Amino acid sequence: MKNIYQSTTFLDKRACEKYHLTSEILMENAACALESLIDSVTHKGSVITILCGGGDNGGDGYALARRLSGDYSVRIYQIKEPKSPLCIQAYERACECGVKFVKKILPCDVMVDCVVGSGLKGNLEREVSEILSLANKNARLSIACDVPSGLSDKDEGFVFKADYTLCMGAINLVCLSDRAKDYVGELRIGKLGLSASHYEVSSNLKMLESSDLALPQRVRANVHKGDYGFLAVFSGEKVGASILSAQSALSFGVGLVSLIVDEERFVPPEIMQEQNLPAKASAIALGMGLGIDKSAKVLETLCESPLPCVIDADCFHTPMIKTFLDKSLNQQTLDFSREIILTPHPKEFGALLKYCDLGEYNPQKRIESMLNFTQKYPHTTLVLKGANVFIAKAQEVYINPLGINALAKGGSGDVLSGLIGALLAQGYSGLDSALQGSLAHTLAAREVIKHIANYALIPSALLEGITTLQSHKRIQK
Repeated sequence: MKNIYQSTTFLDKRACEKYHLTSEILMENAACALESLIDSVTHKGSVITILCGGGDNGGDGYALARRLSGDYSVRIYQIKEPKSPLCIQAYERACECGVKFVKKILPCDVMVDCVVGSGLKGNLEREVSEILSLANKNARLSIACDVPSGLSDKDEGFVFKADYTLCMGAINLVCLSDRAKDYVGELRIGKLGLSASHYEVSSNLKMLESSDLALPQRVRANVHKGDYGFLAVFSGEKVGASILSAQSALSFGVGLVSLIVDEERFVPPEIMQEQNLPAKASAIALGMGLGIDKSAKVLETLCESPLPCVIDADCFHTPMIKTFLDKSLNQQTLDFSREIILTPHPKEFGALLKYCDLGEYNPQKRIESMLNFTQKYPHTTLVLKGANVFIAKAQEVYINPLGINALAKGGSGDVLSGLIGALLAQGYSGLDSALQGSLAHTLAAREVIKHIANYALIPSALLEGITTLQSHKRIQK
């Protein structure tokens, strides 16, 4: 798990003040980190083209050119004249090394984007965009320094497409937006002369990693099915959604699963059916294919229940969701907090915000909207689905960047609700259930597409992937 920052400028300033470093030293270490990355992805003598802007990001590029000169065939394409003092200094040093400057973008082994970096306001100029577009087409590999040029909070304008993005010192939040997935490539962190423990400060924004996966392994021998929880899944208009959720829960360790149905359906034999909520149920999952009218009725019946629950889909399109959340909030005491996990996609989250009197949803202010919600309902864990999954609890936000486009398939969200519900039923906290369920979901998909085309992932294959997951950490029950 790594800290994420909306801006790392204050960390650079802190590093200089606390550890008596200088901006020049930080720039030199940034160039050193870029050099190490280039050494790892290509061979000596390769043709390296460095695109330089006029600010400190461009200065990193000039410093890199000086360091590579002699070992690689280095070319600098100057997009902007050096303007910042550090950029001018780095430019002069590169010139002293006889680095070659070019006026035309030519094919190369590695193209390095040191044009703008973080903090871009608005869009790139048209001429700059055209140069960067041509650069992408002429490179075997592309590397972005800190942030791909053009990437900002806005979902518009040209962005440089990188195979690797080397964030300087720490990861910038903009690199974890949904749009960024098409541009950042593999994210890496370049050290600026300090370890992460010295450079960083604690952040309420965290990025999940595959090493954070902790599966619900069974290690005790003297157990029975009741020791692993009982999940009740409400079924409605689209019964397939609730079946997928139930099956994924069984695949993730829960001992018992029942569908709550109005009338008996043909379902897999391992799934039970009941018309009422079982007395021994330890958690509830609802909303998946339930239908809006039935969702409202079920939410009303569950208002006074103390059972933890995961809520999805149709439940976000009824005003009863606010009544349910308000009543569950009033249940909270010093000794009891009902665990509630909400798993909307952006459109559903927009409906949820309106019903809860929290205004319109603005994708550019996703974290602010999520924290406004979890501040109003601190007993809830919010899982906002998307290309990257954002998970909020109280004032903390966790980002899972491991999702892949293979998951853009009907039924994937139903599987996720079952995974989360399985952990809730087994006694895990709402936050742990959301984090581990999301990680298992995305990593299982990555495992499955090693053997099939990414367009071919279906929920049943995803379930198989979940059963074969491995992790170094274990949550023992």
